[in-house]
Amino acid sequence: MAEPLKDLFDETVVDQFAAAAPATDPDFDAQAFRDRILETLNELELKERINLIADELRAGFADDYPAAITHVVAMAPEIRGPSGMEPWPLCSVVERHGVDHPTESLAAMERLTQHFSCEFAIRPFLEHHLDDTLAACRRWSSHAEPTVRRLPSEGTRPYLPWGPKVQSLLDDPEIGIDLITQLRHDPDEVVRRSVANHLNDIARNHPDRIAGLAATWTAESVTDPQMIRHALRGLVKKGHTGAMAALGFTTTASVDIDSFSVAPAEIELGESIELAATITSSADQTQRLIVDFVIHHVNANGATSPKVFKWTTVELESGETVSLTKKRRIATASTRRYHPGVHRVQLQIAGSAVAESPFTLTNSSQ
Repeated sequence: MAEPLKDLFDETVVDQFAAAAPATDPDFDAQAFRDRILETLNELELKERINLIADELRAGFADDYPAAITHVVAMAPEIRGPSGMEPWPLCSVVERHGVDHPTESLAAMERLTQHFSCEFAIRPFLEHHLDDTLAACRRWSSHAEPTVRRLPSEGTRPYLPWGPKVQSLLDDPEIGIDLITQLRHDPDEVVRRSVANHLNDIARNHPDRIAGLAATWTAESVTDPQMIRHALRGLVKKGHTGAMAALGFTTTASVDIDSFSVAPAEIELGESIELAATITSSADQTQRLIVDFVIHHVNANGATSPKVFKWTTVELESGETVSLTKKRRIATASTRRYHPGVHRVQLQIAGSAVAESPFTLTNSSQ
């Protein structure tokens, strides 16, 4: 079993910070810093550990914030490790202590995000200094370093995982669209993937806007088709016709379902089900079809909730038949606990459920 993420921030990492800080500020008391952190570190979860290190760093630099943040930035090259997450507390110093100093903090983020993403650190600045922060983001969009170019897209995502909500980003999707439009043809795949995730976020509340924007971008010959597919993944799973059309897929399927089954009929947690479907085109022309499946998971209260899973895409000529199979392991994951009962599985083609077959789970997650 993988070690908990919180254990990445252990005594060894604390020692890195304790060694690096006095090199930038001789008045920094490394032993006191280390003692204060290790007194409670093992009792804390991931974000609490990061915040503790950040707060003790700020307390250890006696200078005012503008001077202290120069020490924090200077430390960054010395904090490293196999996970790449080790410099995170440096960004948290800006997030937790720098909001009253936007000029110095935004300048620090440009440097720090080259060591660990400042996507969380930037959120309070979007909340309290929106215009200044967006101006910085527009500058960063043409930065030489891809880690800096990624920040305008990732940091302004409406539904950034682990990030606090920023109401202005939820209210006005054009704020983010303005930034990611500048990055849509970025040469770095990591930046383009962030653009895709940002589009997927916006699509939750503004599906037609994003489907239309994707269609416009797709018409540009240099647009990365993988980015567009990733951006529209949520809309496609929901059967949004504009999203499917933007990707060149048939939006209304004309098919006969010759068979659809799920086997075995009864399983225990940790075992797999196999889906099998035979589909025949009843259209007069070629169809490009998105094939997914939906599991209606049983909840603790006995109700069910649907989850769409990708299966495949097929291109069917008129009258052509295709047989498909898919295995799915039913096992506990970080995002789902399983409960016993009858789970319905639907075959979904072009966003519409066209057939259904059940299986029974006999035991539950512990």
